[in-house]
Amino acid sequence: MFSYPTVEDQLITLDEDRATLAQAVPEIIKYFVSLVQMRPAYRLFLVDQEEQKTSVSVTAVENAASKAVIADIYTESYRWELTGANCWRGKSVERLDPDEIRLTLHLDWDENEFIFFEAQHPDLSRFPWATEAA
Repeated sequence: MFSYPTVEDQLITLDEDRATLAQAVPEIIKYFVSLVQMRPAYRLFLVDQEEQKTSVSVTAVENAASKAVIADIYTESYRWELTGANCWRGKSVERLDPDEIRLTLHLDWDENEFIFFEAQHPDLSRFPWATEAA
């Protein structure tokens, strides 16, 4: 039998936890910026609600970070395989220089407002659908 957790089963974020998370934001931003600036430098984008990407600079990340209460980073890398006309399937792989590095800035404690940044590796062969039109 399956049951959903009750409110009593949920973790509670204490004021001390919030302070720790907020204090970590500058170091997380600094780390993200260092990753994005690795050689060869990554292409950096702001990602909107419709998942449209706008090219931005590191300064945009640093400016947005001042509004964040939590910041988190994750990476993704794939080996892509063409499965049909303009259809690709990706298998997750580990790389020292990931294909994409994503930064999520949480602007409130209620998990309602976010700013998303995405850094893409400059080697376009990692995104084969982007190179086949070229």
